[in-house]
Amino acid sequence: MSKSDSEKNRIKDEFDLIQSENGDIDFSKHLAKPEDLPDLGEIEIYDYDSDLTVASQQAMDVLEPLVDLYLGDVPKLKEHPYIKSKMKEDAMVYAEAIFLTKMTRKNLLTQMRQVDNGDNSARMHEVVNQTVGQIRENAKFLSGQKTELEKFYKTLRKDLGYNEIEPEAIAPEEIEEGKGPDGDITDNRRLNDMIKQAMMNRDQGKS
Repeated sequence: MSKSDSEKNRIKDEFDLIQSENGDIDFSKHLAKPEDLPDLGEIEIYDYDSDLTVASQQAMDVLEPLVDLYLGDVPKLKEHPYIKSKMKEDAMVYAEAIFLTKMTRKNLLTQMRQVDNGDNSARMHEVVNQTVGQIRENAKFLSGQKTELEKFYKTLRKDLGYNEIEPEAIAPEEIEEGKGPDGDITDNRRLNDMIKQAMMNRDQGKS
């Protein structure tokens, strides 16, 4: 018999001995009873998918009126494939920010309940303070993101040669679908060229 087999048999014999010596022990007497445990409250399965759906809808509720505000008087431009794709992309990023804000708030509520249940350690208070700080950062990011989106569409309108928004000065009947800034017909090809040039001008301005 090898040394390894001998050691395995020794451990097995010791285990069998321990079991035989303690076979009549009632381990249930040494387990905590339900009434001795802290009240953890009712366990709920959180519906994350539902929150993601709500966040996406909230983001679209922000983006659609924003785009309509700056490009609504130029239907041909508003319905351009690039603009529609850009709006969906912006809405996705904004929705993720909204969702993360909700999750951070959810974490804070969970932490506060832990404190209410008696967890008053210094570490727990540190975690709570960090979460509160993150909530402030999330709010600042959301506000800044919205400002950046407004700036983007406002600048895009200007780069494409359209006038500043003057709702009271422009009567709805004076706006004709497909007209460019000078009243000439704007087709999809020209719109593509205008948008491409506007993007290039902006990239050159940042460099």
